[in-house]
Amino acid sequence: MKFDKELFLKIRETAINEQIKVLYVEDKEDVLLSTKELLSNFFEHLDTATDGFEGLEKFKQNPYDIIITDINLPKMDGLEMAKKIKEIDKKIPIIVITAFTKMEYLLESIKIGVYGYILKPIDMDQLLETLNRVVEKVYLRKERDRAVALLEQYKKIIDEGFTVTKTDPTGVITYANDKFCKISGYSREELIGKPHNIVRHPDMPKKAFKDLWNTIKAGKIWRGVVKNKTKDGKSFYVKATVAPIFDENGKIKEYIAVRENITDIVNPRKLIQDKIIEFSNPLLVLGAIEDFDDLENLYGESIIEELQEVFVKKAKSLFPPQCQMNLSFNMGDGRFAFIKDQTEKKEINEILYALKQFQENIRNTKFSVGEYEFELETVLSLATQKDHMFKNAELGLKKALKEKLDIVKGDGLYQTAIENAKKNIATLKMIKDAIKNDRIVSYFQPIYNNKTDIIEKYESLVRLIDKDGKVLSPFFFLNVAKIGKYYKQITRIVIKNAIETLKIMPNKEISINLSAVDIEDESIRNEIFAILENNPDISKKLVVELLEDEGINQLNVVKNFIKKLKGFGVKIAIDDFGSGYSNFSRLIEYEPDYIKIDASLIKDITTNKNNLHIVEAIRDFAKKQGYKTVAEYVSNEEIFRIVKELGIDYSQGYYISEPLPEPI
Repeated sequence: MKFDKELFLKIRETAINEQIKVLYVEDKEDVLLSTKELLSNFFEHLDTATDGFEGLEKFKQNPYDIIITDINLPKMDGLEMAKKIKEIDKKIPIIVITAFTKMEYLLESIKIGVYGYILKPIDMDQLLETLNRVVEKVYLRKERDRAVALLEQYKKIIDEGFTVTKTDPTGVITYANDKFCKISGYSREELIGKPHNIVRHPDMPKKAFKDLWNTIKAGKIWRGVVKNKTKDGKSFYVKATVAPIFDENGKIKEYIAVRENITDIVNPRKLIQDKIIEFSNPLLVLGAIEDFDDLENLYGESIIEELQEVFVKKAKSLFPPQCQMNLSFNMGDGRFAFIKDQTEKKEINEILYALKQFQENIRNTKFSVGEYEFELETVLSLATQKDHMFKNAELGLKKALKEKLDIVKGDGLYQTAIENAKKNIATLKMIKDAIKNDRIVSYFQPIYNNKTDIIEKYESLVRLIDKDGKVLSPFFFLNVAKIGKYYKQITRIVIKNAIETLKIMPNKEISINLSAVDIEDESIRNEIFAILENNPDISKKLVVELLEDEGINQLNVVKNFIKKLKGFGVKIAIDDFGSGYSNFSRLIEYEPDYIKIDASLIKDITTNKNNLHIVEAIRDFAKKQGYKTVAEYVSNEEIFRIVKELGIDYSQGYYISEPLPEPI
């Protein structure tokens, strides 16, 4: 059998790299064995079940990424099983492989949110295309989850490493992170709304603060050492960087101050940093006593402080002979550190083995403080590379504590975090510059009426023009924009551009895309309503396209928003209908004017009969409900001809026209 070998290898490589786990449910033994053999060419992690009930129970017990099922199953049919699985995890893609061709099964599959519908006997090209789409969806979901986790870590690195405050232009505190609250002794409620001199130490000369204030008011960054005081009057020193933050018009919006506590200039961390520089081949081990907070609560501060001193002193002698450490440090809060200069650098596996022995020795040792005896457990992080050694070891220890690991090798963790942060910062700078210089623009893609043979509508699509004049699609900047404050600004620009264009196009409709993030923001909703109230003629020419709603947290807010839009005469379109989760449920909830048939169904409609049948089903359903249909990705004459013959109301795609800087 001929098939696309390149596509096959792409699917297999992605499935293996992402360790994608698949559950295949089929009751007929011969079909089960043959299809399992076929699927095993793609997936290393493949489980099977022979009825719907067994499939559901296995799903409840295992984290599968993809479900593949027949419809006709004993105990519980495949569609009922799929429905119950979707109630547990609405995002999981489900593929139906069946001999049933009845329309009711297809419509029920769409209603449930089935991602693919493959008819028996299995066509290899159709299977490859379906698996490619679903594997790519799983990959993107995993990639998104990884990206979100990394970005949270970047923020956590900054928050845990430095004290951060923000003030308004008059110097009144508007934000303080946990670290600043802890070092100052004030609660967040005590700080917010107060002038920043609440922590000013009287020993600091007024001239220093005058210089600071004059520098940042002039739009420049101030750096220096500041002596502050805590709520109970104790002194602490910080190395501070204070910078102005500008709005899109270049006006100072607020100030941000980032500080490093340098009170104990010769604290253990400082001494360790010096030894890292001094040693030729340093080995750094950071550790933490497990359940330290519980010990502190149970025994009180004085006993636990003594326990830490006893532990660090005794623990140094518990390292095995091949890994004796030169220096030990009590870092406080149940943390400790050991460092040595290796006369000859050991293999990492040898070091890990020695550290496991050390942990075992700790377990078998009693640590005595007065009348109390303690049996302790530890988690460890090690670093062997001099560059950013302490930071890497710190991040490794945090990882060990968070993921409940015994030992973590920290080398490279900090460098990786910084590199990823740099890329995102560069993109954020590009977005900021584009907003400031009016280089966030709207392009307009025509939507063609297949019955009247004229262009009746346009979809507004955001673009960023970089400094070199290159036009970038949202793929290159929109997700990063969501990290900072710029995403909402971009949404506002797109809305403004659409409204201004509608004013000069009295007989055309323009659609704008709104995501859950946009709709759930009250300020954006109110701005849209204000625009519609002030421009009643425009309302009837505006179409709001609702994007994939897997991220919706406030469904009632979205439903009320749509209801109010319709009250103004605004039309509603559902984007990407026919693939992914929740399209059918959105129809029930939102009652749209237009259904935009997903590109994945249209682009292969000339060769893929399944896609053709699904589009026919969507067309029939839409006609019964009174919805207009729009075919996306109409890229050539043959697709255009089929779409017209099917009776789809509108066509959109590069065959009609690519997105243009201005409507034609």
